[in-house]
Amino acid sequence: MSQLHRLFVGMMICFTLLLGALCGIAQEQKEIAVSPQVLQQYVGVYELAPSFKISVSVDGNQLMVQASGQQKLPVYASSETKFFYKVVNAQIEFFKDAAGKVTHLVLYQNNQEMKAPRVSNEVAAERKEITVSPAVLAQYPGTYELQPGFDLVITVEDGKLMSQATGQGKVQVFPETETKFFLKVTDAQIEFFKDATGKVTYLMLHQGPAEIKAMKK
Repeated sequence: MSQLHRLFVGMMICFTLLLGALCGIAQEQKEIAVSPQVLQQYVGVYELAPSFKISVSVDGNQLMVQASGQQKLPVYASSETKFFYKVVNAQIEFFKDAAGKVTHLVLYQNNQEMKAPRVSNEVAAERKEITVSPAVLAQYPGTYELQPGFDLVITVEDGKLMSQATGQGKVQVFPETETKFFLKVTDAQIEFFKDATGKVTYLMLHQGPAEIKAMKK
């Protein structure tokens, strides 16, 4: 299986925290309630590697974590500083300095401990879906070659733009501009490009640090 194919399999099937990590079954842990004020302390971006970051946000009373190119997932408190996943066997612990400021987190997964310093106190704003006309969507259907034997097929169904990679299921993509679309099932975006005559010639798939050009067949 090619590296590109693994990227799509991981995108659609296995929402692990690290690219290439193996899925695991979360061990049973006891969840406790913590206040929203405690959770707000942890909001920010943490860098595991220069091109791989973990974004931490709060949705209501729920702490949410999203790694580069991955789906946003909830984590659950086992203490005021330790949190665990229910869909994968991994835990996150937050650490503070002497002044009580959160400085980094540690990700525990697959018998590894990975430190991620906090590089920002803010996370990127949620992508906002807009409405585009059927005429705009009608420009994009076709087959786009990511690599020989591995395509991305774009269709319009019931007024919705759909994307399907070779061997994968269909997923809806949502417009944020007339040429840029995003997936909700994972952190990935598709952007369409035209030639001088206005004809769509290729798309770019953006996922995590990867940018992949796919020519329209």
